[in-house]
Amino acid sequence: MSYERRVILRHSLSSVIALGLTGLTRFLYSAIVARRFGLEELGMANSLLSKAFFAAIPLSFFAIALGKYASEFLGSGKIDSIRSITLPSFLLPLAGLLLIPINLYLGILATLRGIQLTLRNFLYGIHKGEHYAYIITLAFTGFLAGFLLPNIFAPYLLFLGLIALFSAAYLVKFDLVGKPRSREMGLLISYSTFAFLGTLSGVFLIQGPYFMSEYLSGPEVAGIVSAILSAAFLLTYLPQVLQSAIMPLFSYKYGKNERDYVKFLAEKSTSLLILVTSVAVFVLMLLGREVLSAIFGFDVGPAFYLALMAMEVYIAYNPSIVALNSTAYVKKGTFVALIGAFGVLFSWFYLIPAFEAMGVMVGLIIGYGIILLGVAHYARTLLNISPKVYTPLVVALLLQSLIFLSKYALLAGFLLFLAYDRREIMEGINLIKSFRGREP
Repeated sequence: MSYERRVILRHSLSSVIALGLTGLTRFLYSAIVARRFGLEELGMANSLLSKAFFAAIPLSFFAIALGKYASEFLGSGKIDSIRSITLPSFLLPLAGLLLIPINLYLGILATLRGIQLTLRNFLYGIHKGEHYAYIITLAFTGFLAGFLLPNIFAPYLLFLGLIALFSAAYLVKFDLVGKPRSREMGLLISYSTFAFLGTLSGVFLIQGPYFMSEYLSGPEVAGIVSAILSAAFLLTYLPQVLQSAIMPLFSYKYGKNERDYVKFLAEKSTSLLILVTSVAVFVLMLLGREVLSAIFGFDVGPAFYLALMAMEVYIAYNPSIVALNSTAYVKKGTFVALIGAFGVLFSWFYLIPAFEAMGVMVGLIIGYGIILLGVAHYARTLLNISPKVYTPLVVALLLQSLIFLSKYALLAGFLLFLAYDRREIMEGINLIKSFRGREP
């Protein structure tokens, strides 16, 4: 098996564990808090968590650049260069402690989350994603133990706190801290300036629904939105699994001037993600609303369907925007992400007061749709990635809209989609088989 396939397979398996557990934390937290403390408390708690996670983005300012350049330096054997960029990257999140006078939990959670994001990008950058999975698995036990305590934020305080402790121990044990050097710091700062804005926009589209719904419609609507998105956002861990696996390879291959491989990787990963996500959305539309309503104790309503469709659009453009950001075109990816974020923000000021939870989801679809169009344009012109790769997504969304007629109509649409995308299904099966085989 080639080195590239070993990295993709190892990182994919570790990401399934790490990101799966991380995604499960928000869902479990929302479900347990809703029943234990009530809908309004859930809305307020998730609102503060989202503010903390949003604040963690500037605190992890160097995280994406750290992963990118760690991978490039690894490919060229510059281990000292890797050491020179770790210390400033991991120290910066500590600035979040300055938020403690504003709100104790906001400051602590933002700091710990910033450390987690930095560690994740770093370990995948040096092709040690499996180590991140080990750390998340151990920290998850702390998350579960937190529910035994009366503090509503205890699960996340223990979860993120353990990750921070493991981060420090890891850097010391493997001698990964060195003296910062001006050349590497220049690269780190230059890339991070643009990557940060794109990341901030992306995180706003994930965390913003929680605190914007509370601000514009109150904690009860925020609680409903929290319940819906805690389930729908589980789908976003599909691209994060793939992103963690392939982002280092985008930079690695771009550094070797193998642009055809970048195009191939982006198109194949997009096709696979669209297929898997579309099938998952069809199934969740058929069964998910009733299951989710039973878990949370109230009907989540048709907004759940729109949330699933929004996540589908988000997932589809993810590989191409990662390809742009991982090569020489981070400015283009950042520009598109900013336009999408502003589109959502402006639409929410009308949609949320008027349509509450439904308005949140419609706004997300608008924002993600804007980003998809921009990403498809730049990916075609700069990386030669064909926009035809998104055709199955359009077909899936049209057929999934049949849910607003009846579930029988949706079931018929599901069968039509499987027939339409049968070629991609077979290619996906063959791809999985190829990972199990050996190359000569």
